[in-house]
Amino acid sequence: MKGKLKIYIGYAAGVGKTYRMLKDAHDLIEKGVDVRIGYIEPHQRPATTALTESIPVIPLKTLHYNHHTFHEPDIDAIIEAQPDAILIDELAHHNAPGSRHEKRYQDIEELLQSGINVYTTLNIQHIESLYHTIHHFTKIEMSERVPDRLVKQADSFEFVDIEPIDLQTRMKEGNIYQERQAQRALEGFFQLDHLIQLRELALRELANLVDAKMTEVGLENEEQVIAVGISPFAQNMKVIRHAARLAQAFKCSLTGIYIESSTLEPEAIHQLNLNRQLLESLGGHFISLYGEESEQLGEWCSANRVDKVVLGRPHKSRIFQRKDIISELNARYPHIDVYIIPSAVQKQASKPLFQPWLQFQMVDLLKLVVIMTVCTLISLTMFQHQLNESNTITVYMLGVIMSALWIRSRLNVIFSSMAAVLLFNYFFTTPRFTFEAYRADYPATFTIMFVCGIIMSALVRNVKQQTKVAKEKIYRTEVLLETNKLLIQSVDEQAVIKTMKQQFSKLTHEDVRIIHSNQTEVFPKLAAHLKWVKYHQQEAGYSTDTFPGLSYYLLPVNAQACTYIIVIPASDQLTFEKEIILSMAIDMTNTLEKIRLYKENKQQEKEKEREQARSTFLKSISHDIRTPLTAMIGNLDVLDKEMSEGQRPILKSIKEDATWLNNMVNNILTITKIDHDDEISNQQTIVLSEVIYTAYQLTVKRAGTRTFRIEEPDEILLVHIDEKMMTQVLINLVENAIKYTPEQSVITLSVRHKGSSAVIEVQDNGYGVDEAMQERIFDQYYTSDNTSDRSRKGLGLGLYLCQMILKRHHTSLYIKKNEPTGAIFGFKLPIEKVIN
Repeated sequence: MKGKLKIYIGYAAGVGKTYRMLKDAHDLIEKGVDVRIGYIEPHQRPATTALTESIPVIPLKTLHYNHHTFHEPDIDAIIEAQPDAILIDELAHHNAPGSRHEKRYQDIEELLQSGINVYTTLNIQHIESLYHTIHHFTKIEMSERVPDRLVKQADSFEFVDIEPIDLQTRMKEGNIYQERQAQRALEGFFQLDHLIQLRELALRELANLVDAKMTEVGLENEEQVIAVGISPFAQNMKVIRHAARLAQAFKCSLTGIYIESSTLEPEAIHQLNLNRQLLESLGGHFISLYGEESEQLGEWCSANRVDKVVLGRPHKSRIFQRKDIISELNARYPHIDVYIIPSAVQKQASKPLFQPWLQFQMVDLLKLVVIMTVCTLISLTMFQHQLNESNTITVYMLGVIMSALWIRSRLNVIFSSMAAVLLFNYFFTTPRFTFEAYRADYPATFTIMFVCGIIMSALVRNVKQQTKVAKEKIYRTEVLLETNKLLIQSVDEQAVIKTMKQQFSKLTHEDVRIIHSNQTEVFPKLAAHLKWVKYHQQEAGYSTDTFPGLSYYLLPVNAQACTYIIVIPASDQLTFEKEIILSMAIDMTNTLEKIRLYKENKQQEKEKEREQARSTFLKSISHDIRTPLTAMIGNLDVLDKEMSEGQRPILKSIKEDATWLNNMVNNILTITKIDHDDEISNQQTIVLSEVIYTAYQLTVKRAGTRTFRIEEPDEILLVHIDEKMMTQVLINLVENAIKYTPEQSVITLSVRHKGSSAVIEVQDNGYGVDEAMQERIFDQYYTSDNTSDRSRKGLGLGLYLCQMILKRHHTSLYIKKNEPTGAIFGFKLPIEKVIN
């Protein structure tokens, strides 16, 4: 069972969250609850410190990094101790390097999954979606933040409040920070107007959280979706947070849409990863589309009936203005409401004057020289044949197009067009071999030629980029379709593993491994990480918040009652392939499950065939044995009249053996019949005493010198049973008592009227049944050596058959000890009617 989370929320440090949490812990301890301290921030506040002294503490874990020592909660020790509740301060804390998780809230999630209740503290400014709202009026960066989903999932909240004036007084008195630090805080974050706004925001947020809890119960309407545009820029984080707040206000789900239209640099891919993680931490879902931005976004929203889109204000070019995505969405998809979030102003690290795609390297220059040289030679040949100069211009335009296809740098757009104009002017305009032109129309020709070159080059580059993106999309789709096809052809587990390893490697262009969770020795350095993934069934490693420094992405696949772990080397492209990887992992899980079910069905069919053959054989051989046995017993009755007194004991022994064997055959036939019939069809209302006396008459002669008694109530009890099968049950119970009691013993077959049931019991004062035997005595083929007649030990079917018949009558056989010796076997039957 998952543990419960309680969060003590405040609007600033020093309001008394930790103090209140410790006070509540003392109340719980007085009620007998096992409460321990996992981590309490050392605030050096006497009142708070005093409350910690009487609460058991789980020692902290010490970590060393860059000659510094850090102390963090020991999650493994807490899980091993399994207290009822654990106190862990500072929910938003960022763990020290080398910790299992990057954030403390992930430690707390692991404790909750282990069934431990967690009490923790949080300030309102550390909630992820409120970051920009609070930064707007405090101008202070909050690096430690908690995803909204965790706060929403908390089972209870407690708002710890204090008047802002009183909080400032506490700060001035040194009850929160030391004097020098307190003065800086009062001049910054702890300004009175800041505290008032934070308090109002905290109260409003808490009201929203409580309201969300109250509205969780009841029927839900069709889920609405708010889409937010995702881009590889840091400013996009503000847009995502605002979209999350909007989704919370409208009670909608959040979907982030990234339009992949160009190749990204490593820095941009890293930022895109961060933006995606932020989106998912706020409860959003990430999808990637390919193509032109406004068209793809609008078509997706229309197809998914999404009418609200949140976008950041686009940056406009200083030189060229083109219609932005917002204008295009409004024009082409008027039914979509677009919410525009102004870009956040952030300090960014200085960038090189020319980005990599703007740098014109020597190899690009050589390519341009080769292309223009070839174009010039072709043009000179055409000039010698006195062809029109328009043909020469066409050749140079072709050169511009070729350079756009061959050269990566965007500066090529300008350089190639400029080179084409200059070469045309130098070699083919009058006067030749100079950069002068005498004709009045040449300036216009040069200008048009230059502009056309730039336009054609830009268009070719765009087509080239779109072709590349389309190829990547087609490649991913082909891999996905091929995976489905190969999985359909896979007939066993090893074939599935081999196929998926091949397909994952093909998709990521990396050496992907798929290992069984019990084979962690394959990766000795990853053994602990793999065990964690197996235990928690969660992804970890690269691009996640668990073991983020790992150079592998670990994804568990749970199937066939075991876990496989996909180990993918880290790469920048993992962000774009992750959705397909997860989809392929689901296909892998489903295929393994289908194979397991197929094997189980085949095994069940084989078992059914074997059982059918066994039943047919037993029925056949039992009938073959039963016929001569019945004739033998009848002939023995005839011979009994003609035998002398000296011969009759021998005849009696033969008859007893034949009767015993006949009863065993009857048991086998009855078991065979019950195995084929789920329900007993021959049930009718019977006088219970008639069944009792029938069983008595069939077994009393076998009792020997034992005393066989019957005890019945005065009333006539009517029960709804199969008379023949219930008689078989009583015969087996009595014969079992005869078999396991010595001569001169007493066997009692009793019936009692108890409430609406008839209690039937067979008790004896024989050897009894020890506790070890009681656990197995109703198992098929189980026999005991503690018998009065080892020659008739039997097959261990009697009591098993009794239990089977009684279960078909919706009751069961029980056993208990008879004082001072012996055993009691009994069962209950519902009474249809009582006649006095």
